[in-house]
Amino acid sequence: MFGVSDGKDYTDVLPQINLAFILPDSQAIRVGIAQELARARMDQLKATEESGFNFGTGEPGGSGGNARLDPWKAWALDVSYEKYFYDNKGYVSAAAFYKDLDTYIYNQTTDGHDFTALCATTPDTAFPPGVTKQCTGRFTQPVNGNGGYLWGMEFAASLPFEVFSDALDGFGAILSYSYTDSDIEIQGSISSVANQNIPLPGLSEDVWNATLYYEKYGFGARIATRYRSEYIGEVANFANERALRFVDADMITDAQLSYAFSGNMFEGLQILFQVNNLTNEPYIAYSENKQRVLDYQEYGTQYLLGLNYRF
Repeated sequence: MFGVSDGKDYTDVLPQINLAFILPDSQAIRVGIAQELARARMDQLKATEESGFNFGTGEPGGSGGNARLDPWKAWALDVSYEKYFYDNKGYVSAAAFYKDLDTYIYNQTTDGHDFTALCATTPDTAFPPGVTKQCTGRFTQPVNGNGGYLWGMEFAASLPFEVFSDALDGFGAILSYSYTDSDIEIQGSISSVANQNIPLPGLSEDVWNATLYYEKYGFGARIATRYRSEYIGEVANFANERALRFVDADMITDAQLSYAFSGNMFEGLQILFQVNNLTNEPYIAYSENKQRVLDYQEYGTQYLLGLNYRF
């Protein structure tokens, strides 16, 4: 038994300021400036590594953590405009954000890594005839990238339909849309195919949500749809290790019905019926192009019946 110890110390000061300007006619402008920080995951900070040989070629390979990682760090600017109307029952808003990244984290694979320790413990006789043992090979570990930006726009609205007609009292909609872009391109291995210019994992360019609802006389009904454009996802592979996959766009719809009792012996009781993933939208991951499907999963539609009681 022996221990492995590594790491680094750092001290950061994270200034921030948030300003709100209240304007006439129920309007507001908000401005936020801050230096933001997000620490690396614990598995990325491990000080150990795993390595082994390809006995068919004699080449070593491995992967490990990086205890000397700096955190994600960025200067962020957020600006938003809000307008409230109809006794503050409705609102519209528009926002923009910009993040100037000082550091970020991604996995990098390099050639020529020194596997001398592995070579010393693996005899030449372990390899088939004609295969020469090598002591340098490919190694993958998380590293810090520097520079780059993220920016985007967000729009949202909450619209009670009684604004248009008293006959629509109780009906309404909640809508939102966001667009995000970045100039950061990283190295990444997707399905064992190395890519030099993939975007940051988890970054979808377009995301929108739309909810229609009715709430009156204790009754409630709503249907909500969320759309997310394609992105690169970091998922667990068959070896339970994190791996990158192209993930196709999806659109998931949920629905809910409810009734809240009042004015009788059941006061405070609410009955809920929910349907999740109404259209049984699949999860699809692929390699290089959408014709090379790696993962196709249907999670099915989920039905939930519940009771809430408030004292």
